[in-house]
Amino acid sequence: MRASVIQLKQVVFQRVLVDAVAPEEGSAPVDAAGFDFEGVQFRVALDAQPASGESGDASQAFVVFLSVSIEMAEGKPAVPYQIDVAALGFVEVSEVIEEAKRRDLALVNGGSLVYGAVRELVTTITGRCIAGPLVLPTADFRDHSELRSALPVDRSDSEPES
Repeated sequence: MRASVIQLKQVVFQRVLVDAVAPEEGSAPVDAAGFDFEGVQFRVALDAQPASGESGDASQAFVVFLSVSIEMAEGKPAVPYQIDVAALGFVEVSEVIEEAKRRDLALVNGGSLVYGAVRELVTTITGRCIAGPLVLPTADFRDHSELRSALPVDRSDSEPES
């Protein structure tokens, strides 16, 4: 094993809303264990900016902002919880990475690291709720890349973001 060229130094949460969805009258709560996210609409906002005091492409330290929410929508599958979480991740990108690629690496890979913390938080909180623990699906943030042409990305399943 060797250390990655991107290191997550800290994650802090700006907003954490987890609300168990009340079942329709006469029906049982939606079971979160093994919940199928097919057709569920996620709202995602992702950005990475040089940390204060750093300058543009030469920066090695970045602040990654990630917001993820899931809400009930008409005509969509019933979800066990409404989720709205915003987090900041502080990452450092190695100097061995070309300056022009650092922000993109912080955005895509840093976003994945922060999302992992969001998944863990949601699973922990929902573990004590009536519908049971909800494990958010693994995410792929390559479609947020500014260097898309250099990445092999399959967008056949992509849905437009809101």
